[in-house]
Amino acid sequence: MTTEIHGYCDPRFAPMRQAFTANFEQGLELGASLALTWQGASVVDLWAGWADRAQTRPWEENTLVPVASTTKVAMTISMLLLLDRGLIELDAPIARYWPEFAQGGKDQVTIRDALTHQAGVPGFAEPVSFEQLCDWDYITARIAAEPHWYGGERRITYHNQTYGFPLGEVLRRVDCRKPAQFFREEIAGPLDCDFHMALTDPAEMARLAELRPPLPGDLPPAGSLLSKLVTSVSQGDRGSWLARSSDVPAGNGVANGRAIARLTSIMAMQGTLNGRTWLSADLARASATQQAYGQCPYLDWVAFGLGFGLSSDAFAYPSPTTYGWGGFGGSWALMDPATGVSLGYAPSNFSIWGYRVDPRLARIGEALSGVLADLGR
Repeated sequence: MTTEIHGYCDPRFAPMRQAFTANFEQGLELGASLALTWQGASVVDLWAGWADRAQTRPWEENTLVPVASTTKVAMTISMLLLLDRGLIELDAPIARYWPEFAQGGKDQVTIRDALTHQAGVPGFAEPVSFEQLCDWDYITARIAAEPHWYGGERRITYHNQTYGFPLGEVLRRVDCRKPAQFFREEIAGPLDCDFHMALTDPAEMARLAELRPPLPGDLPPAGSLLSKLVTSVSQGDRGSWLARSSDVPAGNGVANGRAIARLTSIMAMQGTLNGRTWLSADLARASATQQAYGQCPYLDWVAFGLGFGLSSDAFAYPSPTTYGWGGFGGSWALMDPATGVSLGYAPSNFSIWGYRVDPRLARIGEALSGVLADLGR
């Protein structure tokens, strides 16, 4: 069945529309949006499909969808603003700003460690409920009390659920705002970016697409580190108002492709966008420079800049200069400062996660690789 693709695509970026269309034609999508900016201007803005599983509600221009760990991009850029303003220091211990965090051998963990998933608190020794995860005071107290999982040794372990709490509490201590409010007032609002780390108006729930849930998968071996990680937090009702309105800055955001591409255009343009300097060029470059490389029990071999994943032999991005991050279910945020291109992709079909490699992302990434090569000539 042919799916009607809405929006526009600059002819120079036609491979992106072709890849987006092919994913629908092969039955890989329910609803999705894809966008690119180039030199700060929108050049691709596409959406298609359905916003509900029953396929009665079309995906609209302003439909939003949960983007899981792509939320970490918003959290990271918020921390980069604090660094650039001199409110925090990259190699300062987190405990300088949040003294309680020093418990359990975490006194030497730095802001840089937290940005590179080496903070030593990737989960909870005693699992928490999703409702507890949504309670900022409770969960930050649990993070502070949690012993360092590796006795203070720096080791990359993806902080899937917890990435935003050490960083976010530091932000709150130096700025007095929690991450969602800071991001909304300092970045999303001024940028006119429809990316929400937490919703503030229940009426906005009507814009959310319904997810097609992931296929059940095999649990990791009982007693393994990976099992400890994935069972640290119970699932809960992640479609509820509690979920959508709470500060969980590792994975609670909602957005669409346009909003993700708009946000990441700050980094693609090395900190200065449309005449406004958001970040210094030096800090923007540092964010795309390798800060840590290692084997993670969750992600396997991975290279990190300041909060972003980098291209490496173990995981190749669409070009050597492209970097970014993605989320469970397929959302993707990419930026390439060599060409000034940023990409945002946000789908609602989470069931595709049963594939070892998401074929939608493989096709979109291949198309982007060709586009970047053409722009670089």
